[in-house]
Amino acid sequence: MLSSIFDMLSVASSGPACTECLVVDSCGIDTSGLSKRLLQQQCSIQQCSFDQTSELLEQTDIDLIFLHTCFTDTNALSELHYLRQQHPNIPVILFDHQLNVERIDELMLWRASDYISTDSLTDEVLQRVLRYNLKIRQYHSEVERLNQLDPLTGMINRQQFYKEFSERLKPLRKGESTQHFALISIDLDGFRRFNNINGYSAGDIVVKEMSKRLSELAPGLICRQGNDEFILLLEAPADADLSHRTTQLCIQLLHRLTDPYHYHEMEIILPCSIGAALAPPHSCEPDILINQATQARVKAKETSSCSYVIFDNKNSLSNDSHVAIEPELINAIRRNEFELFYQPRVDILSGKIIGAEGLIRWRHPEKGLIFPDLFIPTAERTGLIVPIGYWVIQQAGEDIQRLKASGLEIKSLSINLSFRQFQDSYLCRTIQRLIEKHAIDTSVLEFELTESALFNNELHVRQGIEELHKLGINFSLDDFGTGYSSFSLLQKLPISSLKIDRSFVSGVHSNPDDREIVKALIHLALSLKKEIIAEGVETVQQLSFLASLGCHQAQGYLYSKPVTFTEFKELLEHGYQLTTESAVNL
Repeated sequence: MLSSIFDMLSVASSGPACTECLVVDSCGIDTSGLSKRLLQQQCSIQQCSFDQTSELLEQTDIDLIFLHTCFTDTNALSELHYLRQQHPNIPVILFDHQLNVERIDELMLWRASDYISTDSLTDEVLQRVLRYNLKIRQYHSEVERLNQLDPLTGMINRQQFYKEFSERLKPLRKGESTQHFALISIDLDGFRRFNNINGYSAGDIVVKEMSKRLSELAPGLICRQGNDEFILLLEAPADADLSHRTTQLCIQLLHRLTDPYHYHEMEIILPCSIGAALAPPHSCEPDILINQATQARVKAKETSSCSYVIFDNKNSLSNDSHVAIEPELINAIRRNEFELFYQPRVDILSGKIIGAEGLIRWRHPEKGLIFPDLFIPTAERTGLIVPIGYWVIQQAGEDIQRLKASGLEIKSLSINLSFRQFQDSYLCRTIQRLIEKHAIDTSVLEFELTESALFNNELHVRQGIEELHKLGINFSLDDFGTGYSSFSLLQKLPISSLKIDRSFVSGVHSNPDDREIVKALIHLALSLKKEIIAEGVETVQQLSFLASLGCHQAQGYLYSKPVTFTEFKELLEHGYQLTTESAVNL
């Protein structure tokens, strides 16, 4: 992987004919010498103080930032840190009259892209700085573009869809939009069974054909959410009958998507289910609309095969504002309506269960079992995730004790810790009190972090992790490979295991890129002496591939779906075991 990166850099062009440079200085020094040299190198120059950078960077497409750092100015480090956080794809080059080795080391530690001493600056040095940093800029731009796309269909991915969808809703929330929207969620009925029978390459063919048909009928904003699930956005003038247009499109989608799919010489018919939510009638918030459309699709699937449902507030937990669900969540905490399910984590070589991941569920007194996708976004947004998170830690600790009391041992029981929880200044102290009060075995308890949580507020989260590790708690990095991991941080932080994201595991037998990514991730984990865990293992072929590469552990539907504590305890008691050899005979 690293070699391919350097290959890209080596063949990249030296940059555009005119490079847009921003020279930032808050000390009032004379920057005319640097500006003159940049102009001689065919650069376009804009100058401002640090306070003006945010507004200017929003209005202009800047290629490189030159940030002045006074030798005694400690504010330069905070300015540098801010620019790297807010604009990570734009190289920041520090400059001053003179820079000594100690100052250079400090600046590079704070992630400066490069540095120049203007007193000794030559045209050759400046050309090198421009050429190198423009290649880095070009590489980051390409990575950003690729990260916005779904690799199978070429559509924008869900993160990019969410970003663009949110932007389109902003004028609507302010009452300034002339457009209304329908968010439509679609998936195929029986797709998982089709995949299991015919293999993932057949499923990929169907998904690509499905994406083509959707693009033909609805050429607007559309993305693949995962597997066979897509969401698309229908726009209509505010004075149009949005419900009628949505109904018409849903009917067209049903007819088109139920046409036979061709695989080799077979014709396969896969019915579909469609759910829709309307903005503004139902909500103007992206999270709520996505949840509403998903609920409507699930209801359509339960009602009959090949049908659509437009969201109805009267028959749903979610409402046109997150305020409606917030009191329900508060009551759920008070009434202890939450429950932890456990998905076994299995040692691949022995086939024995050695741990589990705790996954929260909500047993609503009227709606039944509710999955986290439908309430965690509201919990995150309202801050209720903090008390819910403390309940999860307490429950996990009690379950660890119950297993030990039954003579059952596991290596680890992991639960998710969100970025929002790290914003609670009492996090570490509260967890310590929970550990002491409930006698939680911290050698078994493990916290799972996502890459976005780990690197979004790097210094703050890092301090929290190190403080919690002193209590004996281990950490694993979830969805490894989907973000921008800092290898140096992985070595410095007390992260004991890395989890390969299910999106890569699912494609190891149909997608050569996924195979290479999984190989590279396993090799990296082994090199860093970390445990490596594969998520979403559903087939024997996937398990065999992972075992051949030395992957340590796996979890997924091949072993078990998430189960109640009682069911998990029974699996441990019966010595559940599945090796790659025995799995072949299933």
